[in-house]
Order: sequence, then C-alpha cells, then structure tokens
Amino acid sequence: MNKISVPFTMLACLFVLSACAKQGFPSGGPKDETPPVVLGTTPQNGTLNFNFKEFSILFDEYVNVKDADNNILVSPTMSKKPEYSTKGRSVVVKLKDTLHANTTYLFQFKEGIVDFNEGNALPSYEYVFSTGSSIDSMTLRGKVLDALTDKPRTETITVLAYPESSLTPPDSTLTTPQGDSIVAKEQPMYMTRCDKEGNFTLNHLRPGRYLLLAIEDGDKNLRLTADEPVAFLDTLAVAVKMPPAPDTTALDSTSASDSLAKVADTLVSTPATATLAHDSTATTPDVYSYIMKISQDKKEKQRIAKSEFLRKSRIQIVTKVPLSPNYSLSQITYDSTSPQLQLYHKTLTKGDTLDVWIGCKECDSITLLLKDTTGLNDTLRLQFRASAPKKAKGPAGISPQLQKTTPNIMQSLVAKNHPFYDTLWLSFDNPVEGICDPWLQDSSSLDSAVLVMAMKDSTLSHCGIRLLPDSTFAPALGKKAYIVFEGKPGEKYRFSIPDKLFYDIFLNKSDSLTVSTEFTKTESYGNIFLTLLSSDTTANQATQNINDSTSSQPSSLFPQLIVQLTNDRGEMVRQQIVSQPCKLSFLHLKGGKYNFRAIIDLDRNNQWTPGNYWQQRQPEKIIHFEKTLELRENWDMEEKWEIGTLLK
Repeated sequence: MNKISVPFTMLACLFVLSACAKQGFPSGGPKDETPPVVLGTTPQNGTLNFNFKEFSILFDEYVNVKDADNNILVSPTMSKKPEYSTKGRSVVVKLKDTLHANTTYLFQFKEGIVDFNEGNALPSYEYVFSTGSSIDSMTLRGKVLDALTDKPRTETITVLAYPESSLTPPDSTLTTPQGDSIVAKEQPMYMTRCDKEGNFTLNHLRPGRYLLLAIEDGDKNLRLTADEPVAFLDTLAVAVKMPPAPDTTALDSTSASDSLAKVADTLVSTPATATLAHDSTATTPDVYSYIMKISQDKKEKQRIAKSEFLRKSRIQIVTKVPLSPNYSLSQITYDSTSPQLQLYHKTLTKGDTLDVWIGCKECDSITLLLKDTTGLNDTLRLQFRASAPKKAKGPAGISPQLQKTTPNIMQSLVAKNHPFYDTLWLSFDNPVEGICDPWLQDSSSLDSAVLVMAMKDSTLSHCGIRLLPDSTFAPALGKKAYIVFEGKPGEKYRFSIPDKLFYDIFLNKSDSLTVSTEFTKTESYGNIFLTLLSSDTTANQATQNINDSTSSQPSSLFPQLIVQLTNDRGEMVRQQIVSQPCKLSFLHLKGGKYNFRAIIDLDRNNQWTPGNYWQQRQPEKIIHFEKTLELRENWDMEEKWEIGTLLK
C-alpha cells in the first residue's frame, strides 16, 4: 500500500505545484512607450557666467545617446564637437571647444536621447547657458511646407539663421537680386530642425533681423549645397521676445532650474499658425510665424551622357537633362563625296533620350551635330560595333545569322481592356513612309482594309485604317496609324489587318496583325465639371467663355493657370491650362478620391517653376481646392471654385 501511495502522492503534489506555477507567470502588460523624464541638470539649465568644461542631465531611468552628430544641434556651432556619454542615469556633455565671451549657447536634443530598454526617444529638449551675465531671449518660429503639395516633407528639414550683421551689404549696381553667398560658405550662427508637422522654433537668439533659410541638408554640412531643396524668405525675419517663463515659485528647485527648457519645449510643440504679419514688439506667447515653401530647382549642367549605334541605321543619344523643344540635329559631311543622309529623330521618355533613324539601311558610321538651348553644341562621331553573336534559340545547328527574320514593323497599342472612348493606335518599329502600291491604286479600299469580328455573335464587318503624319518626329516625315472604328462599350472585338499594307523608310513592308480587345463600359467612369470663378464672374459667364472661342482673350486680372486634377497620392492625373474664368471638363475618370490645385504660371512656360535662392525667385504659387472630391463610377460631379480672390 505504501509502495503505491507514495508515488501517487508525489504526482498529486506535482500537479498542484504545476497549476500554481502556471497561475503565477506574469501575463505581461502594455509596452512602455513613455520617453525619459528630465529630473535635473548640473550646472542648472539657464546658468549665467558659465565657465565649466561639462554639464550633465539626470533622467528618471537609464538612457542612451543616439546618433549625436545628427540628433543634437548646438548654436552657435563649435569647431570642436562636444563629446557625449552616459554615467548612471545621466547624459554627460564634455565641451572640447573654447567658449566665446558673452555668448548664449543652446543645445537642442532632437530625439537624441532614448531610454535604455525600449528606445523611446525624448522628443525635444533644450539646455541653455550663457558665458555672460544674461541669456538671449529672442525667438523665431514658423513652418516649412513642400511648395508643390503644401504638406510637410518626410525628409529631415534643417532651418538656418544668419544675423544681419554677417551678411554682405547689398550691391546697388546689381540689376537683379541675388542671394547672399554666406549660406554656401559658412555655417549659421543658429539652427534647428523641423518636426514631423513642419514646425520649427529658434530660441535664445540675439535681438535683430535674420536671413532665414530651410534646406534638406543631404550632405549634413549645414550649408546650402548646389541642387539641395531650399526655402527662403523675401525679407529678413525679425526676432521677437520669447514667451515669459511660467511661474515657478511653487515648484521645487529642480523643476525651477529646468523652467527655461520647459518653455523651449512648449514653443517647439505648439503648432505654428500661418500669418503674413511680423511684429517685432510682440512679447506674448502668440509669436508670429513665418511660412516658407521648400522646392528644388535642379540645374544640372547639360551634357551628353551616352551616344551609340543600337544597330545599323539607328542611334540613341542620352542627355543629362531633357532637351528643349528647339533642339537641332544635323549631319556633318567633310567633302562633297560624302552622302547627305535623311535623319528621323524624336525625344523619348522624359525628353532626355533622343532616338535617331538614318535613312540608309546599312549606315554604320556618321558624324552628327547636336545643338540645344540647354547648352549643347556637341559634335558626335559614331561608329557601329557589332556585338558578339548570341547562342541560337532556334533549331539545332542553325546559326542565328542564317535564321530568316521578317521585320514586323507594325505593333498594337490597343490594351486588352481598351477605354471605349480612346483611339485604337498602332505603332511602328521604324518611321513609316506610306501605303504600299496595291493600296495606293484605290485609296478608298483603306476604308474597308480591316476585318472586324464581333466576338459576341461572330458577325463580320470591315472598317478603315488611317496613316497620319507623326508630329513627334523631326522632321515630321514619319507616320502613325489608327483603326477607324467605333464599337459598343462592353463588347469584345477582333481586328485583322492584312500584310504589306505599309512600308517604312527602309522599304520593309508590314506583316499581318491581329488585335483583340474588350471595350470598357461607360458606367465604369465618372466625370467632374469644375467652374472657375473670379470675384467679378458669374457661373453663367464662366460657362459661356469656355464655349465661345471669340471671347478667349486672357484677362489682365486673371493670370495663366495650370489647373491640375490629382489623385489621393498627390499624383497629377489630368491638367488644363486657362487664362480666364471658365468651365473645365475632366471626363472618363475612375472612381476614387480627387483634389484640384492651380499653379499660377507667372512665366507662362506651361509648367510649375520651383524657387531659386541664388536668383531670389520664389516657387510659383499653388492654390489648393478646399475639399477632397469622392467620385463614384457612373456619376457626374459639378463643382465651383471661387479662385479670383486667391490669386492676389
């Protein structure tokens, strides 16, 4: 009995202990997301006549210093960077540089201090001291927004401030304004960083006026480097009084010592409100804000990045920046015996690639002259170099050079689900010269050259095909083609185009081509109609203007506008250019969220022009429609935009 009862008793005890152990496991809790809290500083924050070699900040928990070079900003800048370390629950800052007399120094910890366990960052903390008998107490605050989207940038934006006394005196002989070169040569006296909402605050400045600049400091040198995005003000910014510190008489000495830092943190976290007024006498917490719009005027020097024969008779030229519409390309011949060849060329993609066809099928060398208003005036001497033959993919034992290939110069640009309202375009591998002889004898036969099958009931019919000059070519000798057909929305069709219909500049004749597609349904789209109104224009007048070509004279009070429809990602979907109040139609849109923006096209170049600090040119102003439109399929929306008062 004992032999049996002892093990049983032991098993029972183990079971009880196991159950108790399971109940005793910690269930965990909410993740610690609380940032470290400052308990005090040594010497005190706001110390006067500072002559120490270091200072420390005590926290309520163990912390680490994270990427000090990027996350801790010091104003004025120091030639020898401070050294940051931790000791217990404190961050110790050792000063390596000689401090200037009677100068206020500000250390901004921008998420540079994180707790040891979870990595929660202290959002913003400022430590200030003065080597003199007072601490500078002026401030500048504002907001930096993307000039195109009117939203804060996701990239880190640094704000620089240069005192007026450090700037070059204006040159009265200059006919156009120029930006001061100090921003490219010297680091600023004061700097800060925008938060995620684009807000910035520069605290503890000396009284006076400042050149204010915001940059996306990619090289982290605290200077404006060529092509960096930049925002600036047309006038110098006037520093105003910082809001008074809160009453600290009821606080303990540790809290009182950090009152200046708390005021600084309050300024940083308070959203900046846009205003056009700047009051140098303001002493209340309602400090005026400066709004700056950041943009990038990327002016790369034009040059040819690549030029080569793709094959005999065809060349590709790639330029560093897009060519202007006024570029010219010509052949250079050195003697009268050299043949003058016909050139066909057009720009591709974003205008930085030039495709060139030479009107000689076996041409393997040529000298070209490319000129452009973007700064090109280059002579290109090109020679075709045959690449090594690739392994044959055809029948075994047959060389790829011996495999017969028939040039298929015509391809389809018709989608499998083609918009019912869109043209059925065809494309060509080479510039096409015209229609082959059998078809020229009876041009009316082109009206029935294409066999059409309606897939719904397999009924057959015929439709036409047209060849038009292609204006993208220079000279406009190349042709483009389209199928002349109006089908029913939602129906499927198959088009059969016979061979030997067209010939290209090398006298290659087109192969036969079969195109199958299903037209989309009308109810798959919606339409938006936007009426632009100025302060003295009614909706009826605006509607009449768009329909009356005789009244299309631009208004002197209504500048040229580029009205863009954008999707919910801020991407431009459609645009129209207008010079007067009118009604605009944006048809055949997919359902979704849309917005409108209008670019005030001051230079009338039909595109948005970014700002340029060196030319003191602000980015062209963009006006955003006040609401987001939610368009449903098979739906029409009518909107009015009183835009006249916003143009001033």
